[in-house]
Amino acid sequence: MALVGLSIYFAAVATLTMVQSVEGLLNLRAVQAFGAGMTVVIVGAMVRDYYSGRQAAQMFALIGIILMIVPLIAPMVGSLLQELGGWRFIFGFLAAYSFVLFILVFTFLPRPKQTGKIGMDIFGLVAGRFARVLKTRAAMGYLFFQAFSFASMFAFLTESSFVYQKLYHVTPREYAWVFALNILTMASFNRITAWRLKTGAHPQSILKWGIIVQFAANLTMVLLVLLLGLPPMWALVPCVMFSVGTQGLVGANTQACFMTYFKQESGSANAVLGVFQSIIGASVGLLATRLHNGSALVMAGMMLASTVCGIVLLWLCSHQAWKENNKSEYV
Repeated sequence: MALVGLSIYFAAVATLTMVQSVEGLLNLRAVQAFGAGMTVVIVGAMVRDYYSGRQAAQMFALIGIILMIVPLIAPMVGSLLQELGGWRFIFGFLAAYSFVLFILVFTFLPRPKQTGKIGMDIFGLVAGRFARVLKTRAAMGYLFFQAFSFASMFAFLTESSFVYQKLYHVTPREYAWVFALNILTMASFNRITAWRLKTGAHPQSILKWGIIVQFAANLTMVLLVLLLGLPPMWALVPCVMFSVGTQGLVGANTQACFMTYFKQESGSANAVLGVFQSIIGASVGLLATRLHNGSALVMAGMMLASTVCGIVLLWLCSHQAWKENNKSEYV
């Protein structure tokens, strides 16, 4: 699956370097996304197949920091590549990158121990697995919180350029440095997650602090904007840093708690998690664009609203599972 996805991705981005029309660009971008989706979906499934308990959570922490940091650094890398060779150069870089990944995956990725033939019943089988995932109420709360926590970061990504560069008159170079503070905070929280897991902490106990910090940071940011209109930058930036940085406390631990419920449907469960995260994140980003009014309130408000939605759905779907996890040991 990973090799097929990478092949599709490579073919799409290689062709994008030569595309001549907007329609062709959009169609090939859809193919590119399809190939990427086929590749990403196996990540959580493989962790679930080869690791369990605390080891699985530690692997999710490592994968999580990569998946969270990449969307943050991608705009900066893309801007640099565009300056060097234009937008086609970006797709050329992605083609080379995917080709190297194909070689690495082909060489080092463990082959599945058992493989079955794909028959005509595959669609019904996949649909049944998706249905079982969606019906597992105890797990869905963790899924929803991860998706809305990710959406909180998407609201920041959508509005941050305007807030920092237009309202605070930050230069593009200064914006890149301010942006990097979020990555450093996220990486620091991720290392705290890895350390706490090694010392025997349950992923849910780490997740609890991630929820508290994210909610407190977003609430403080909204209050500052409501009270001051445009708060001093030295007050706003730390709120954003702690809010976005909590992805290092949230991502791996929500995924570990969620995937615990699916031993046989790990691939389908990871796919459902990715789909919900992408759809909810993109929807919040789109809503932030529609609500844009030239103030910092949209960014702060959407970040807080996303966190609150995640907390409410976590409680509604998984409060009983949360209580049970508090009483259980994690090995």
